[in-house]
Amino acid sequence: MLKALKLSILFLCLPLLAMAAEFDFKEGEHYQTLTTQKSEQAKVTEFFSFYCPHCFRFEPVAKALEQSLPEGAVFEKSHVNFLGGLPAQVQSNLSYAYIVAKQMGKGDEIAAKIFDSIHVKNAPLNDIKDVKKLLDINGINEKQFDAALASMPVIAAEKLMQDDQNRFSKAGALSGVPTFIVSDKYKVNTNSLKSQEQFNALVKHLLAK
Repeated sequence: MLKALKLSILFLCLPLLAMAAEFDFKEGEHYQTLTTQKSEQAKVTEFFSFYCPHCFRFEPVAKALEQSLPEGAVFEKSHVNFLGGLPAQVQSNLSYAYIVAKQMGKGDEIAAKIFDSIHVKNAPLNDIKDVKKLLDINGINEKQFDAALASMPVIAAEKLMQDDQNRFSKAGALSGVPTFIVSDKYKVNTNSLKSQEQFNALVKHLLAK
């Protein structure tokens, strides 16, 4: 009986040991420790742009990561406005569109429509009228959008995106997208990763630090 119990415990531990052996994460190679203060909330922040082709292609990876997070950890998307070739205000229009949609419970749906418009249908949404038209087609009319823009929750959410963009840019962590920051303290070096499983495991490792 005791022998069987010991064997059961061993078999339960083997997957954990195998994972630890398979993924030997190293600072400077797989992640970078930042000078910023670690957040109290366990979280993963993806800095992205709807105008970024790589962000569009990375969406399935980001969604799979979000679904793999341990209980208590949250996943946030923060839209940037520093990409070259477009005025910051044009990019910020999509930040507002995403924020409003998210606060109306349609964040994922509208994000998918925006990505599809820009990267599949080649309709770049560079004019606020086009942004409003897309929102209207998908259940958020112009009156609702304009009212939301003047609301404190939307203003505060957009300000937080800008503050985070500036903070992590100054810390040397944000020069391109997509960029993943764990608990405001660790930047994931996605170029060092070879699989979704390794990506998920690294984020869990950093969340536990």
